[in-house]
Amino acid sequence: MSKKNECFETLRDALIIRKKVTEVLRVLALQTQKRLEVLQENLTTSNTDEEHDKIKNELREERFNFWLIKEECSLVATKGADLTGALRTANTIFPIYMSEFTERRVFMDKALGACNVLQDELQYIAEAVYADKNKFTALVLEIDVLFKKIKNVRQADNRFLKELKD
Repeated sequence: MSKKNECFETLRDALIIRKKVTEVLRVLALQTQKRLEVLQENLTTSNTDEEHDKIKNELREERFNFWLIKEECSLVATKGADLTGALRTANTIFPIYMSEFTERRVFMDKALGACNVLQDELQYIAEAVYADKNKFTALVLEIDVLFKKIKNVRQADNRFLKELKD
């Protein structure tokens, strides 16, 4: 892999991870919506007051889970866009001056920060809501690999330092 293509490959990997994260959250949201529909149907067919109250409590919890998943989906989607946007912007800067080098590095730092937020949010979702923790753990590990790739690209950018103008 040439140094010239490292950022492109890293961006491609970020886009793939972003798509995987979106898919996992989509499935989780749809599952939660289905649970809500089933509980709502069960509420109308419940026979006893005790059963009715139990289903109402489950319904409240499920509504909260659905709200939480929607909020987290929004945040994760924003951070996924921040990640790929920062990488794409960094990749458009071919530094000739030190200020351009610094600007490119700032965008790489933003991408690293977005990776950290994505990992935190996925871990939170896996803990806060019933979820297949294995899927979330796998995504967190993929994001960790991406984080390391971004750091490697950032490190490789030091090759520009000898040629930079003030």
